[in-house]
Amino acid sequence: MPEYLTSAPNNWKCRLVLAAVPRDGSPYEDEFTLPLDRPIDYWDQIYTPLSELKVRVTAFRSEGRVVAEVAVETEVEAPCARCLEPARSRVKGDLRYIFSLRRDEQLREKNEGAQDGDEEIILLDSWEDEIDLAQMVWETFITALPPAILCSPDCRGLCPTCGANLNEGPCSCKTEGGDPRFEVLRKFMENQ
Repeated sequence: MPEYLTSAPNNWKCRLVLAAVPRDGSPYEDEFTLPLDRPIDYWDQIYTPLSELKVRVTAFRSEGRVVAEVAVETEVEAPCARCLEPARSRVKGDLRYIFSLRRDEQLREKNEGAQDGDEEIILLDSWEDEIDLAQMVWETFITALPPAILCSPDCRGLCPTCGANLNEGPCSCKTEGGDPRFEVLRKFMENQ
């Protein structure tokens, strides 16, 4: 078993049964949780899940298509981007997927690509009666992860010289006069 999750786990079982989505356009809703049993490695950042992944799927029919909105929520821990201490963050995100069984869209897709505005239309075979949502839930979760987590908004970070955590107090490093390119501006501010 790999040490980190880098794609949707094989034990995620989440399917949208097309027959359950009402034909009159009213929404079908389902809520469930999925396990996050290992840390996630995404863009060389390690996120440790602190709870299961809560998933909400809302689907409805529109113009011969099935529109599915996938929303996720959980809490993760990762090193603070400034001081490297553990920091927590709530992760919430949602994405919309459009599925079509219509042959005219399949023909159009061959000719010009299936696009509806900025949303890609996912073409289904006519024999499919359910959609495996695992990859879509994973995509929604991964795109909702914050690129950087802070332990607090006013985190002072680490000293670039000695590496001391400046949140715990000042370090003993000597501070230089700063960037010499700003010397004229510093003198101007002192004279004001």
